[in-house]
Amino acid sequence: MKGIIIAGGKGTRLYPLTNPLNKHLLPIYDRPMIMHVISALVGGGITDILLSLNEKHPGLFLEMLKDGSDLGAHLMYVYERETMGPGGTLLLAERWIGKEDFVAILGDSLYLTPLSFTGKKAPHLFAMPLNGHDDHEKYGQIKIKDGRVTKLVDKSMERFSEIIQTACFIFPPEVFGLIRRLMKERNNQEITIGDISHYFIKEGRMRYTMLPEGSYIDCGTKDALLKANKIMAERAAAFPR
Repeated sequence: MKGIIIAGGKGTRLYPLTNPLNKHLLPIYDRPMIMHVISALVGGGITDILLSLNEKHPGLFLEMLKDGSDLGAHLMYVYERETMGPGGTLLLAERWIGKEDFVAILGDSLYLTPLSFTGKKAPHLFAMPLNGHDDHEKYGQIKIKDGRVTKLVDKSMERFSEIIQTACFIFPPEVFGLIRRLMKERNNQEITIGDISHYFIKEGRMRYTMLPEGSYIDCGTKDALLKANKIMAERAAAFPR
């Protein structure tokens, strides 16, 4: 199975830290954010990884990460010339993926517990109880029943569930046709990962893996980035290398 890291976006929630730096290059304790994401995939057995980049200094990724071998990965890169949204960006990987299931993960994610992709069937998402761990308005809240996700509400001010979807998904190759249909229906407007999830949830096909509470942080805000740095610093102090 291959993996795609969506590392575009403008990083507006982190401005001025992201002027001009790409947010995925911001540090989380001892390493840039993107390295933590790559390590999360490699730890789960995903070593063939495609990074989707945009105009926010793509060359810095190549200079720093090179072919990925220092992180135990084999990295490929693709460049997004037009803003397509996180979901639309997946189309750039279609030929590289081929006809197999694949993992998609957002590049501003920090996973504090190991991920496992073995034996999981697509479509599939990784969920987590929120329980005051972070601001619920940042996340897609979900309802679950009988091993399936039954409802998703994106970034709602209302708190209707204690369970959120995190930023890691397993999609089937049919998702590329779905994205094209959605883009056509919406006159080429940006497509989000939530748009894709909604489709599979409506069909009753979206499975999930429940991660322990506190396993994941969306590092796309200043407060979350600070929290992530503190957690990783505390872990380093408790378990020195």
